[in-house]
This record gives sequence, structure tokens and C-alpha cells, in this order.
Amino acid sequence: MKRSLISGILLSCVMACLAIVADAQSKSNLIPTTAISNMPTVTIKDMNLERKDFVILNSVSASAVINSDNKRSGRAIYEENGEFKLVYDIVRDNGRRYLEYDTCEGVVRLGYLGNTNIYNSDSYFIPAEEIVRRLALYRLISLAKEYGADALFEPTITTSATSAKKTLTYRSEANAKLIKIINN
Repeated sequence: MKRSLISGILLSCVMACLAIVADAQSKSNLIPTTAISNMPTVTIKDMNLERKDFVILNSVSASAVINSDNKRSGRAIYEENGEFKLVYDIVRDNGRRYLEYDTCEGVVRLGYLGNTNIYNSDSYFIPAEEIVRRLALYRLISLAKEYGADALFEPTITTSATSAKKTLTYRSEANAKLIKIINN
């Protein structure tokens, strides 16, 4: 009887440990919910077209504002209107500190130009400055699609940052002329 009781307790402990390890592993494999947009860009040199071969539809701009709350226990990165919120925990391991993805509320919208490699990192952490620039680009690309543009002509992106206590605020504005190729 004692032996079966001890075996039962040991089995329960092993099962609980396995459940904890499985939960930790599944949590570390989570990535934020993202929506990706991509659009080609062109420069004057790349166009290699005559002026009659394309039309500049319009000049457009889009902006984004992201806040990053930095605390001892973690970091929260969120869009100013509540579109999304990313939470990262600070993990300490052998004297090193790093950020580990915890949760995401909403959808993080990211824009990329040309054939940018969007999967160029082995980390799930996306810095707030990169998120704000990618969000402004996403919004610019959405505007370009509404106009029926084929490409963005020499886009520019500017970003500024301010801080108030433990909150950093990043503001980005993306500008470009929209190009439509004339098909005859």
C-alpha cells in the first residue's frame, strides 16, 4: 500500500513537471500576431522608363505612434490608439538579461519595401523603433493600394523619439510618390 502510494505521488510529480516544461516550451514558441504588407520601390535610376510610360498619381504620407513602457519586470509596446499591445518579460539567465515574448493583444501590422527579408532575426523581440517604422510603412502601402499604385517612388521615413519617465514614445512618418505604369 505504501509502495503504491509513493509510486502514485512520484508519478503525479513527474507528470506535473512534464506539464510545466511543455507549457514553457509552447510559450517560447509563440510569436506575435502580425499582418505583413510589401510593395516594390523604385528610384529614378531604376525606372529606366520615359516620362510618358508612367504617371505620378499622388504624393502620400502616413504616420504611426508607438509607446514602449520599460519596467524592471518587462516591456510593453503598444500603438497609441490601442490597435495592438506586445508584452515581453525580462528573463535573467546566468547573469544575462534578455526579453522573452509573453503576449500580444490585437494585430501588429508591419510594412516592408521591395524584397526585404522580413525573417532576418532569430529573436521574437521586435524593437519599438522598428515597429513604429514598419507600421507607418504598412499604412503608406495601404494608401498606395487604395490609389491603385504599382510602386512607391523614392519613399522616405523619419522617426523621432521622446521619453517621459519609463515610457518612450516613437513617432514615424512615411512619405512617397505613387507610381502607376501605363500599359499600352
